[in-house]
Amino acid sequence: MDMPGKPRPVRLFESAIPSGNAYKVQLAASMLGLSLPSIELDILAQPSQTRTPEFLAKNPNGRIPVVELDDGTFLAESGAILFYLAEDTPMGSDDPLVRARTLQWMFFEQYSHEPYVAVLKFWTYWSGLANKRRDEIALWRARGQAALDVMNSHLQGASFFSGPRFGIADIALYAYTQGADDVGFSLAPPV
Repeated sequence: MDMPGKPRPVRLFESAIPSGNAYKVQLAASMLGLSLPSIELDILAQPSQTRTPEFLAKNPNGRIPVVELDDGTFLAESGAILFYLAEDTPMGSDDPLVRARTLQWMFFEQYSHEPYVAVLKFWTYWSGLANKRRDEIALWRARGQAALDVMNSHLQGASFFSGPRFGIADIALYAYTQGADDVGFSLAPPV
C-alpha cells in the first residue's frame, strides 16, 4: 500500500511473548497490505530489553509497540500507531463523529478493557502471578467482564464499534477480546 505524503512504517518493535497491543498494529498493517517486519524484545528479561538506552532513545516510556518510520522517526502507543496507519484509508474516516467514536472506543479499550482482560491473561500465561494475586483475580475478572458486557450491549444494535464499517476501533477491541474466554471470561455471540 502506498502512503503518499507521510513517512512509511518500516519496522515494528514488539514483545517476544504475545502482545495484544503489538498484534493490533500487525493486524492493521496486514489488512492494509503493509509489510511490517518485527523485532522482538524480551520484556521479561532483567532488565527488560525495553529499558536499554538504545530502546529508550526510541521510546522514553520503555514500552512496546513502537513503529519505526522510513524517515528515522519512531511512533509509540498502539492507538496512535493505528490512527497513523488508518489515515486516508478505508479503516479511517473523514467524518468527525466517526473519528470521535473511534477515539471513544479506543479509550474504552485502554482504560476499561485492556487493564483487566489483558492483565489477567498476562498473569495467567506469562508471569505466574495468577496464583500469587488471587485476591485481585476476582476484581480483575469482574471489571473485565463488565467491559465485555458493554461491548456486547453496543453490538446488539451495530455491526461495528465506531461507524458503519470496520475500523481501527474494532481492531483495538479485538486484540485482547479474542482469547478472553481462555482465561475465564464469557463472550456473548455479538462479541
